[in-house]
Amino acid sequence: MRPVTYRDLRFEMLVALAALLVGGLWQRHVAPAGAPCWLALSALGVLYLLAYTLRHLGENRPASDTPLYPTFGAANGLTLLRGLAVALLLGFFGPRTAQGWVPGALYTFVALSDWWDGFLARRTRRASLLGQRLDLMVDGLGVLVASALAVVLGRLPWWYLSVGLARYAFLLWEAGLRALGRSPQPLPPEPQRRANAGLMMGFLAVALWPVFPPQALTLVGVWFFIPFAAGFLRDALWVIHPRSTSAPHEKPLLGAAYALVRLLSAAGLGALLWSHPLSGWLRWSGSLLVGLLALGVLPRLAALGGLLTFGAAWAAGLPLSPITALLSAGLTAIAFYGGGAACLWAPDERFFLTRAGVQPPVKG
Repeated sequence: MRPVTYRDLRFEMLVALAALLVGGLWQRHVAPAGAPCWLALSALGVLYLLAYTLRHLGENRPASDTPLYPTFGAANGLTLLRGLAVALLLGFFGPRTAQGWVPGALYTFVALSDWWDGFLARRTRRASLLGQRLDLMVDGLGVLVASALAVVLGRLPWWYLSVGLARYAFLLWEAGLRALGRSPQPLPPEPQRRANAGLMMGFLAVALWPVFPPQALTLVGVWFFIPFAAGFLRDALWVIHPRSTSAPHEKPLLGAAYALVRLLSAAGLGALLWSHPLSGWLRWSGSLLVGLLALGVLPRLAALGGLLTFGAAWAAGLPLSPITALLSAGLTAIAFYGGGAACLWAPDERFFLTRAGVQPPVKG
């Protein structure tokens, strides 16, 4: 086995240095007082990311008993680029830094590219232990940094820090079980776990956009938090008491229930759009989403579009009310759990529930 050195990361180091240089110059131009702090915090994040990667370069192989790959690999490079975006987010914790759209854009990239690094690894046949380790680290640290930054910027309430701490609390739970002499059971593959994580990452990205009012973000954040926290609680119970998550006879009932939620949400959204003085583009784009929801065409994506429409309407002056709160809850349920039975066309199920390049789960 050849020795692993920093030369394996020369290109990635140059990219990180260029990102710090560009970001520092931008901060100096827009917010000179905050530029040194931004640069220092971001540089610390970059140093940690590169040191962590260098430490585990010996895992750049498909299994522990196989040879090292000859190059770092495009998939690992994309994951490291995602980590670089998270490191740059650290700079915005500094006082008097310029913000604008940059934090939201950085974490939007982190969230969207999470789907693609695994796809690249499988497509190029370069899946590796290093890639898995980096992906878990970047995802966990990214959610922690994004949730904390949204709280610091006043976009989300303080208790949303628990979202960022959830993964580390779960790891601590498993460590505590081992310390007590109990062996935590491995978690089985669960498509809903992937959907929960991806949707929460997407919500945190939107929360960092300087668009939607904090009151609206808090309301929708509650609905996103409930299934996210429930998923972690279910997993925490599973490792000590494995069991079936749902009986086969429950699936038709759940499908009917989700379909009812979808139809009621479509009707409520349509009524709300045409009973309030909103701009024309909001009404017509919202009406398109109402039709998609009613027919069950791309129901999860249509529900997310409905939530964004709500956000734009709230930003334009639509008052928060029990009705809008209930409708946003229904749309969130569709985004997390699908449109239920009688959907006309729902290929977005595969996007939410499977990794790219992997066959979707068979429903039965």
